[in-house]
Amino acid sequence: MGTPLANVFLVLFFHLTVFPTAVDSITVAEQLKDVIMQGYDNSIRPVVNEKEALIVNISLNSMSVLVLDPAEETVSFSSEFILQWTDEFISWNRSDYNVTWLKLKESFLWTPDTTVSTSIDTNYLIDSDERYVSVRHDGLVRQSIYAVFVNLCDMNVDRFPYDQQTCMVKMGPWSYTKEEVTCVNGPSIEANETYFGDFQGNSEWDFEGIISSVGQTEDPDVNFTFSEVHFALTVKRRPLFYVWVLLIPTYIITVVCIFGLFTPTANHGLREERVNLGITTLLSSAVILQIVANAMPKTSELPLLGNFILAEIFVVAIGVLCSVLVLTLHQRAHTREWKPPAWMLWILRMTGSSKFLSRNITKIRHKSSTAERIHYTGEGAYLFKNLDESLQSVREYIQEEDRDYFRELTYIKFFDRLDFLLLVIFQVGNALVTLFLVKQ
Repeated sequence: MGTPLANVFLVLFFHLTVFPTAVDSITVAEQLKDVIMQGYDNSIRPVVNEKEALIVNISLNSMSVLVLDPAEETVSFSSEFILQWTDEFISWNRSDYNVTWLKLKESFLWTPDTTVSTSIDTNYLIDSDERYVSVRHDGLVRQSIYAVFVNLCDMNVDRFPYDQQTCMVKMGPWSYTKEEVTCVNGPSIEANETYFGDFQGNSEWDFEGIISSVGQTEDPDVNFTFSEVHFALTVKRRPLFYVWVLLIPTYIITVVCIFGLFTPTANHGLREERVNLGITTLLSSAVILQIVANAMPKTSELPLLGNFILAEIFVVAIGVLCSVLVLTLHQRAHTREWKPPAWMLWILRMTGSSKFLSRNITKIRHKSSTAERIHYTGEGAYLFKNLDESLQSVREYIQEEDRDYFRELTYIKFFDRLDFLLLVIFQVGNALVTLFLVKQ
């Protein structure tokens, strides 16, 4: 019996001598917890004077923008809020316990029932039953709330894709009025701060800063005023994706369409293909405009990119109408054998076709002058008369063909000049419209 008892005492002696610090530490923490929790009620606001408001400091420790949805007007972000207040029911002498900070479960102490009132969905990464708070010896309590929030955000997309959005995040107590709990804000966050790495955007949005301020919300039904802290989150869109994927392709499609509509090359029944090209371009632009519309909130005004695409659609539509008008006039001039008016001949002379006009007009006049009829007499006059009439008919036919050829060639050259003029006008107009809208 003596030997086992001696072994027990030996083991106890070994533990007490080898691990004295751990045992003492656990004992001190447990003792301190028992002391400060004795008679503590976590449902009572921790102020000695009930008429005084409890001051709660709310600040942001980190934030990462996850998704900003302009169509739904929401922003999703993960962030850590730091809440600090003084619990007047908790304090201890630091020299008695050699402990400055003590961690306790959040459920042990009174905590303000703060909520993000602008959030429509909140996903806490740690449940409240598992969260801890840090308590300082003088009663200062530090609470950390880390969660993923889906926050409402009023967006102004007039300058999309060069827009900058400011989303308001409001946080404050849900049950306690301003006279019971008063919120104060922490420091604002600028983009050039040294701890900027804890605040970041995503692949589409750059973080520009957070401005914190104190606000309040009123409940008119019971005439209550609630204190809260407002965080104005500002992000700026990175526009290159939309520039390269939507803006530049739309501009290139319009430029190519204008070249196809008005390049003076198709003069023999191919003008109809130009109209088909214009209609195809209109459909392509309409599809791109639909893509932009689906990504934007349904407001009464189109964003900058939408206005640009709509302007390009109008440019192409007017170009198609002008092309149809030119096609119709050219067809009417050919089928109804319109005589080229004097002003058209003047325009052609002024645009470098004077040699063409003088050569063909001289040729027609020469044939007309040499087409005089000869009067035959004597024997065989009847045969010569018939031959002369046949030759005269041939001359008139050739002369008519020359006139038709001259008329047709005149209209071809005129409409070529008109096509080139419209090409220059539409390309310059398209460039000016693009510069005006993009540089706004």
